[in-house]
Amino acid sequence: MAEALWTGVARAYAQSFAGLCEGVVPEVVGGFPVSGRLLDVGCGTGALVAEARERGLEAIGVEPDPEMAALATERLGDDVVAGGLPDLPFADDGFDAVTAGFVLNHVDDPRAGARELARVAAPGGMVRATIWGRTPPPQGVMWNGLLDEAGAERPPAPRLPEERDFDRSPRGLAGLMEEAGLAVTEARTLAWTWRVAPDDLWAGLTTVGNFGVVWRAQPEDVRTRLRTAYDALGAPWREDRDQDGDFAFDVECVLVEARVPRS
Repeated sequence: MAEALWTGVARAYAQSFAGLCEGVVPEVVGGFPVSGRLLDVGCGTGALVAEARERGLEAIGVEPDPEMAALATERLGDDVVAGGLPDLPFADDGFDAVTAGFVLNHVDDPRAGARELARVAAPGGMVRATIWGRTPPPQGVMWNGLLDEAGAERPPAPRLPEERDFDRSPRGLAGLMEEAGLAVTEARTLAWTWRVAPDDLWAGLTTVGNFGVVWRAQPEDVRTRLRTAYDALGAPWREDRDQDGDFAFDVECVLVEARVPRS
């Protein structure tokens, strides 16, 4: 499921939704020991690794998509390790801190993914993960309104089998961590404002993830109507623009922190 949604979208993601995901980086990195080793799983464009290095950590990233890994390599100045959940190319207990930003909500087996995060973290080490919650995000609400206005058909969205899925909430993500043998120390919702230029957002809406799946399913006349409706957006979305004309969306995610028990 994840491979189908994220292959070949790296440039559009970097232009659009990367800025959304980077909003949580300071919170996710904050408080780690500055002398520790950190692994960022699914490092995307490398923003979290870069921030961690600026704070003094020995940080590396691992990324399954070659195009995304190349973007991160450009940013970081060294190679990003190729790999992804649930089979990371690292030995047990190798990192003082392990992060996974918006990864467990995209993998085919979230529980296996959580176990792998726990495996590579050292005893006493910390694991922090974020996911998108079950509340529809404002950019998604806006997009669905445009789809309705343009008369777009919605193809079935890829979904996990029920036995592999989990509740997209602080309690649900904490449960995954606990099942993986981790001791949860914090589970909460994190909110911030995401500012994005209209053309950059359009690049993501027509390419990345489930947004891209819907866009690619539309005939040309519907695509034309969608673009026209997007360019003519009125209230309330025009009111969500800042003084530069960018959208300013109030967004939120789920953040869970857990520790590896010492033996």
